[in-house]
Amino acid sequence: MKKDIFYIRKYHYIKSEAELDLSSIAPLQRRRLSLADKIAFTVMDKVFDENIEEIVFASRYGEFARLKTIIEQYSEIGEVSPAQFSGSVHNYLAGFFTLEKKSNIPYYATASAENTLSAGLIKSVLSFRNNILFCYADEYGVSCIISKDAGGIKCAMTSGGNDNADEAGSFIDFLEGKTPVFESPLCRIERAE
Repeated sequence: MKKDIFYIRKYHYIKSEAELDLSSIAPLQRRRLSLADKIAFTVMDKVFDENIEEIVFASRYGEFARLKTIIEQYSEIGEVSPAQFSGSVHNYLAGFFTLEKKSNIPYYATASAENTLSAGLIKSVLSFRNNILFCYADEYGVSCIISKDAGGIKCAMTSGGNDNADEAGSFIDFLEGKTPVFESPLCRIERAE
């Protein structure tokens, strides 16, 4: 069975609103961000460095709350706010993040139902670029830099694993070393020595 070897150079995660850190964003910009945006920005900002070559943003629901508000607004008054509309797309935060960092980094947004986190990991590991900023943001937020260069947590990925009802929690446990394996139906990632 083929194993893709990669390294997780650094990571950051948050599990509650109390852990948000938006100090690097101007107050006016902060007000415009949804909770999902704030979670994603916080974890991405904590691991970002100038060597990032690509961003992979994974969110199962994305801006669902904002989209729901737009639909309600349209059904009530027949119009929508352009500002609300522009922030309702799934990849909004990835684009916003690159603008805030004044960086011309390509980015991808993915959603894959209950396997969204693992789908984003697979995209990151199989990228032809080297230093990938991977971010998953929904109920939790977790980001890490995935690299082909040695350093950090050495990992091996193979295809297919077991069902995983809590991908985010399980991946955080894997990053923290509480479990040597992260599994989902899409992939199996283990610490490689």
